[in-house]
Amino acid sequence: MKAALVTKPGELSIENVPDPAPRDHEVVVEVGGCGICGTDVHVFDGDYPAVREYPVIPGHEFWGTVVAAGPAVRTVRAGQRVAVDPMDYCDACANCRAGWTNMCVNGGGLGTTAPGALAEYVAVNGARCEPLPDGLAAALASLVEPLSCVLHGLDRAGPVLGEDVLVLGSGPIGLLLTALAAAAGARVDVVDPRADRRAVAPEFGARRVAGSIEEIAEGGWAVVADCTGHPDAVAGGLAHLRRTGRLVLLGIGGASATFPFAPFDVVARELTIVGVNSVRHTFGRAAALLAAGTIPAGRLHGPPLPLAETAAAIEATRRGVGLKTRVEVKPA
Repeated sequence: MKAALVTKPGELSIENVPDPAPRDHEVVVEVGGCGICGTDVHVFDGDYPAVREYPVIPGHEFWGTVVAAGPAVRTVRAGQRVAVDPMDYCDACANCRAGWTNMCVNGGGLGTTAPGALAEYVAVNGARCEPLPDGLAAALASLVEPLSCVLHGLDRAGPVLGEDVLVLGSGPIGLLLTALAAAAGARVDVVDPRADRRAVAPEFGARRVAGSIEEIAEGGWAVVADCTGHPDAVAGGLAHLRRTGRLVLLGIGGASATFPFAPFDVVARELTIVGVNSVRHTFGRAAALLAAGTIPAGRLHGPPLPLAETAAAIEATRRGVGLKTRVEVKPA
């Protein structure tokens, strides 16, 4: 099969590699489409800590069709369209047994520690497959994974009904979070220095948009969600939380990025700082929301690129071209 292979940091080529075969608990998925996200950029650049060795096939935001299944698989069958939770977890450690599978001490993931979905076929754990609703268009199906991450973020943030919420960054994650928070009854403001991106936010339910926090700060916000990963944005969000406010960190920055804060300030205002790591049992809800048309998800995508142009898709994501870049591996 053909696959996009990062042979070493900074180098990617389309290679012929062996077709995967399913182990007892696995299925083989023929990949339909795969979204590109910041993690793929970090994998390409060589600065994603989970990647221990190269070469690696990136890609984890995908959908496809099951074409083969191992004898122990009971949840899906050949011919089904599925999205796939890319997290690899053991189901045996204390965190997994407590339901925190995204905190597995033995875990990994597709596209980082295991071959990913920027390939014609990928072998995955059958139990991680979410059958897609009949009404979900193929063009939107690769958004199940990022929307699942955002749903987990909103779960971690807690109730937002009637609250003032600030979303930092109006890339795909920020826009999806804006839509979900608005649908949950929040008054959502969005800040992004890029005028072209923040201009889209009202379509996703934003009340106000601005190029900087200071333009709309007024009395601050009960919840600030950072979707940028930039230390300056995180520091600004923390400074503009109301007393007892919640700072929710969804953005992925460099592993060494830091910012100074005063612990006394967190204590004095009784602030809560929440980290969000990937997904946690949210795939079914994400697929249902997309199929129901609850959010204007189609607004995120431009025309897809073919597998042969994966390097260009990663570069477009790095430079923030458009909103969400995806690779169409097998035309629908």
